[in-house]
Amino acid sequence: MKCPKCNEENPAGSRFCNKCATQFALTEGAPISHTRTLEMPSQELDVGSIFAGRYQIIEEIGRGGMGRVYKVLDKDIDEKVALKLLNPEIASDEKTIKRFRNELKFARKITHKNVCRMYDLNEKEGTPYITMEYVPGEDLKSSIRRMEQLTIGKAVSIAKQICEGLAEAHRLGVVHRDLKPQNIMIDSEGNAHIMDFGISLSLEAKGVTDAGMIIGTPEYMSPEQVEGKQADKRSDVYSLGVIIYEMVTGRVPFTGDTALSVALKHKSEIPQEPRKVNAQIPGDLNKVILKCMEKNREKRFKGADELLTELVKIEQGIPTAERVIPKRIPLTAKEITVQLKVKKLFVPAIVVIALVIIVLAVSKLIPKKQAVPIPSDKPSLAVMYFTNNTGDENLDHLRTMFSNLLIADITQSKYIRVLSEQKLYSILDQLNQLEAKSYSSDVLRDVAVRGGVSHILQGAYAKLGNEFRINVVLLEASTEETVGSETVQGEGEEKLFSMVDELTKKIKASFKLSEDVIAQDIDKEVGKITTSSPEALRYYIDARKYHNKGDYNQSIQLMKKAVAIDTEFAMAYKGIASSYHNLRRFSEERKQLQKALELIDRVSDRERYLIQGDFFGQSEDTYDKAIKAYNKLVQLYPDDRVANINLARMYMGLEEWDKSIERFEVLKQARIDSLFIYTNLAIVYWYEGDYGKAGEVLEFYLENFSDNIIIRGLLAYNYLFKGEYTSALTEVDNAISLDPTFPRNTYIKGDIYYVGGNFIEAEKEYQKLIGTVENAGQLDGRDRLGALYLSQGKFEKSESQIKQAIELAEKLGEKGGESEFHLQLAYRYIISGRFEEALEECEKAWSCAAEAKDPEYQRSVFVLKGLVYLGKGAMNEAQNIAAELKKLTQKGLHRKLIRDYHYLNGRKELKKNNFSRAIKEFEKALSLSSLQHSFSALYLDSLALAYYKAGDLDKAQEQYEKIISLTYGRISYGDIFARSFYMLGKICQEKGLKEKALEFYRKFLDLWESAGQDFPEIPDAREQLTALQTE
Repeated sequence: MKCPKCNEENPAGSRFCNKCATQFALTEGAPISHTRTLEMPSQELDVGSIFAGRYQIIEEIGRGGMGRVYKVLDKDIDEKVALKLLNPEIASDEKTIKRFRNELKFARKITHKNVCRMYDLNEKEGTPYITMEYVPGEDLKSSIRRMEQLTIGKAVSIAKQICEGLAEAHRLGVVHRDLKPQNIMIDSEGNAHIMDFGISLSLEAKGVTDAGMIIGTPEYMSPEQVEGKQADKRSDVYSLGVIIYEMVTGRVPFTGDTALSVALKHKSEIPQEPRKVNAQIPGDLNKVILKCMEKNREKRFKGADELLTELVKIEQGIPTAERVIPKRIPLTAKEITVQLKVKKLFVPAIVVIALVIIVLAVSKLIPKKQAVPIPSDKPSLAVMYFTNNTGDENLDHLRTMFSNLLIADITQSKYIRVLSEQKLYSILDQLNQLEAKSYSSDVLRDVAVRGGVSHILQGAYAKLGNEFRINVVLLEASTEETVGSETVQGEGEEKLFSMVDELTKKIKASFKLSEDVIAQDIDKEVGKITTSSPEALRYYIDARKYHNKGDYNQSIQLMKKAVAIDTEFAMAYKGIASSYHNLRRFSEERKQLQKALELIDRVSDRERYLIQGDFFGQSEDTYDKAIKAYNKLVQLYPDDRVANINLARMYMGLEEWDKSIERFEVLKQARIDSLFIYTNLAIVYWYEGDYGKAGEVLEFYLENFSDNIIIRGLLAYNYLFKGEYTSALTEVDNAISLDPTFPRNTYIKGDIYYVGGNFIEAEKEYQKLIGTVENAGQLDGRDRLGALYLSQGKFEKSESQIKQAIELAEKLGEKGGESEFHLQLAYRYIISGRFEEALEECEKAWSCAAEAKDPEYQRSVFVLKGLVYLGKGAMNEAQNIAAELKKLTQKGLHRKLIRDYHYLNGRKELKKNNFSRAIKEFEKALSLSSLQHSFSALYLDSLALAYYKAGDLDKAQEQYEKIISLTYGRISYGDIFARSFYMLGKICQEKGLKEKALEFYRKFLDLWESAGQDFPEIPDAREQLTALQTE
């Protein structure tokens, strides 16, 4: 075909001239769309409405050529998903719908962490729609606009992740064809997710797409797509090259007045070298970008996997401090269990705001810095998956089996630290090496750095007849020098276990452990601490893979097959328990842990104590046994991460702050990257009143690991506790910038406004929570509005919020939360003098607490019932309740909880006008608590009143001034906070301090200017204020 403009000869069927890019006339039957722009759909969905009987509309999150995209709540599964309504012109095109259905079959096969999952294509009343995974965060295009250009480390990190997702799609024969920053979401953990594979073309589904139709965005379109030629995986590589170019320069390589002019430049113009735009771009990255953008696809990287290899090498040359590694938190055992409960009236409030710990991600993270090896005299080891040299793919399962068995066996040692199989899986997953048959030196180095290990063990196995031969090589990670090489052999698969035992001893010798040390080391036969059945072990290892991928139901099924073969396979029962735990099926978890506990002699010593600790740690009544188990584990393995974390957690629950700090500090000094450690260590310092150290801990995490939304939120609280409200607002805004959709940010911001005295803004923030579709957010909003109105004396409005919270908690079946809100309502009735109604609420709270099996709520019921009886003058009943409370408290290990008994006893003595006895009881209660407890205002108020009635005005004033200086510790008792100003006015008036008295009376009346009930303090304050002003 000759070009009419320059006479250049072009291949038949060309759309544009190879020389001058002149567009040729279209042949019949070959329609072309330069930029396929479609109209917006006519149908719009209202926020809050239900679509297709199951999808509650939360908000519209995007519009594109295909239609509108909504964030919705799938009511059937109570999960957020994205829902895309297709445009009418697409909906009316049967061929297009057929194409989508066909392509969805392929898109659904892509199950990769860096690819947004496609779910289904359905139709509602003639409107077709696609459901897909909802990824909260910001699209890459918005990130580039906001940051102008990304750092080299961040750009390379994101590019690597996109490569990993593309490589998996390409492996399944799927090409994206419209890769662009708008189609890449960056979540709050810094992870990239490729979206819209629903319009991709399956290589195995030729002929479905209309001939000649160009799908793509001009700024990112490959030259062959501009020509209307078939796109392949190299087309995606080109588009990714453009994206990397834009990330590091802040601009796309080609611009123009029209979409067509931009598209043609991809065909005919050479892009300006990115390094000339940004001199900070490394030379090797500059070359990689230009190779991706070669006009001739034959000159580009062959695929995303080849490009990924180059990016990994480039990252190694980036200074460690500038590298970015996205954080993903695996779902494991008790150390990462988060319970976001509504705060309790008489238990530590900060434990509740401690969003502490994280299943699923509750951790909201952005990319973290490179891992740092744990300081230790022990050598450390990563055991790679083995290489299968048998030539028989049916024996590939032995690759992970040998690795897992050696990990289990060597992990028993007190003298070698071994990277866990779960951590190894996670690292290989990040490096896209899970299916690799062997590993390059770059990969091995990366595993060592990310795993913080000093040595790498590589292995291979071969088979001759029925004889297996296993060879391992031990490498020093930093130098890649061979430390040792060992070989074992044996007949048949049943000998594999004894071969692993033999290898373990040889590996220990390679680490220069003496014969005496090896002889004294813990080293049970691996078949006795796992299973002696190769078939059962195979099911177990397959189950672990699914567990590591987050498919817990499939993991459970495979684990059950393992225990069906070997009914004494204790570790399989523990594996089932772990999956049930992550599915939040705690009763099933306990049953499986019980089975593992019954087979405790079939596990290693390390696992023995972990199973015991996990099982006994589930009940407050057996905390002592759990602590004993974990302490035994720490004695054997002082640097064991899980044992130290669980000990710290349990000591924290018992308010043994020093012991908790000791365990957390061990982990902090080891620089272990675990959000649990740093959030909870900061919280313990809060209870100790050391906000300086708490701030240091939180800053330490940011400096050494990642910028983190939860850490930022806790920093905001740290400023709040110190009364630095402006700094607190700045910090919570920093958190919001990381993820505007995270509801806890709204909660925190509301608290800052509340404690800072800006009730109008606080109310706005709390109302936002009520407007969310998340049930937890609604409960939080009702809880906080109830507290806010209480502090303003608006009792009716406060009670209304709590009643609505009760209804929601009841609807959700949240018996613990329901109990809490009944207690809150009872408290409001008590201070209003409505004792019979308060007693009814206490009974309801007790019923819910008993059903929830929550002794903390049960103790709170006793406290409030005691106050009810005292208010009614029923002293005997109050005495009996106090005795019951003491009995219940002494059953548990938490000795400090006796403070509730001392408080109730003090109220009884105060009622009897035994002021000195009351004061002693209140002081005992306060000595066992912290000013950051939610009930501290309650205790201080009673002590202040006792001093006042005893005539000790100075000490009464001191206690009331402590109350008005409280920050978080007075949120739940705003009524006490307000009345304290009234009492301080009275005290100062009696002491002749006129100006002070005026100031306190005014403050009280300001707080309760809109009080909804006639409290005697209000008219009295006004009367005293007038009298003082006229003196």
